[in-house]
Amino acid sequence: MNNQFMDKVQLAEELLHLRKAQSHWEKSMVIDRLRKVRKFRHLLVENREKIAQALFIDSGKPYEETLGSEILPLAEACRFLEKNASQILKPKKVRSSDTPWWMFFQKSWVHRKPRGIIGVIGTWNYPLFLNGVQILQALVAGNGLVWKPSENSNETNAILSDLLQKADFPKEIFKVLSSSRESGPVLIDSNIDFVVMTGSVETGKVIAKKCADRLIPSTLELSGTDSLILLEDGDLELAVKAAWFGTNINAGQTCMATRRFLVPEKMIDLVKAKLIDLAKNFKPRNILMESQANYALPLIESAISEGAELLWPQNQSSIWNKGLFDACILTNVRKEMAICNHAIFVPVLCLLSYKSLEEAVEISNFSPFGLCASIFTSNIELGKKTALALNVGSISINDTIVPNAHPATPFGGVGLSGWGATQGEAGLLEMTRPLVISQVSGKFRPHYEIATPLASDSIPIVEGLLLANHSPTLLGKLKGWLKFISSAFNKKQT
Repeated sequence: MNNQFMDKVQLAEELLHLRKAQSHWEKSMVIDRLRKVRKFRHLLVENREKIAQALFIDSGKPYEETLGSEILPLAEACRFLEKNASQILKPKKVRSSDTPWWMFFQKSWVHRKPRGIIGVIGTWNYPLFLNGVQILQALVAGNGLVWKPSENSNETNAILSDLLQKADFPKEIFKVLSSSRESGPVLIDSNIDFVVMTGSVETGKVIAKKCADRLIPSTLELSGTDSLILLEDGDLELAVKAAWFGTNINAGQTCMATRRFLVPEKMIDLVKAKLIDLAKNFKPRNILMESQANYALPLIESAISEGAELLWPQNQSSIWNKGLFDACILTNVRKEMAICNHAIFVPVLCLLSYKSLEEAVEISNFSPFGLCASIFTSNIELGKKTALALNVGSISINDTIVPNAHPATPFGGVGLSGWGATQGEAGLLEMTRPLVISQVSGKFRPHYEIATPLASDSIPIVEGLLLANHSPTLLGKLKGWLKFISSAFNKKQT
């Protein structure tokens, strides 16, 4: 699929119609929107083989990966919305216990309003799952949507768009742009209200600047240099398998792939041996974008020139050969090396040894990226304590990557990994803005006098309120109550 390119004038015209349609869509019942999500979920199952074929054509992704990393997590995200979106989006009454007593006559509600028109700039590495979650959350929240899909996943883009239409989402509130690179800037410069973008740091920075010029909020899901930390009491064999899986899933073309494997010094030799055993049975994978290989190879070369050693493959010339990238393992890597501080999209695993847990945390936090991390330990409390010291968005204890697809949890990073959240309740709320409605009964409005010559008369009342509610001593509170009551009585007498 590649829709006809629209320039700024053409898109502006489309957005006029979309905004009108969105004003009707947001008035629809959430439960009606969720019926469409349910139908979409069922369509995912019924069309799983077509989806898998499309992903194979686009990127060579095998069927088992498509099922486990694209279709199943998207179906679970749909089910989460079906079960929880109505409750998340419904108006919430502010509790009486949270209302200051001097605002006794006030009642307040917090509504969630759709942002309006959301622009989604899609990704190619998980084009069904990641795009699908963001699109569905935007629509369920009542927004209109403009989707600029990746030019590297046209077959999958077409199926996703088709399934959304078959699920009965109104075509008037969902627009798909051309996947060409030129469509991105046109979308960002258009009259949209919010941007969700998944991609590189460089593109994220450009979008952030564009949004800042117009004060448009955004969610940026960017790349990472994720670490996997094996503690001394951790299951070494399980950690090695996890690091290998995290490095090679989707041929390393994963934002939360394992890039750095932090190992206690005394365990490093055993880890090396087990990694080599796994590497011997590994078949090099196709990399969709040759530019990603061309970006990573100089970083590998630089690391080797600075003292790192190539553990696998045996020959450096075998890393990238005829469009296939062999899993690359580097040892004797230091945290300062560029390979640890640049986002790469190929299967490269860097081994770093550490002497103490404090040093492991320091190494992990040295990277300017902060997407995800993993910790392997038999001491869960120690794992949780260590997790709290890491500057990332998501941490798995005794597993990697897969726990981050939990449909009820938010996903997002810090630092160069972006901001905001997708997925879960937080991701759905990102697609909305709060609207507060307050109702005040009676006619008692002493604060109105602040705008009159009698303003100074209210000072004793306000001071009394302040002391009565917030004085650090009981005596101060009592004095405050006396001052408030006497001042209010005198005020009433006059």
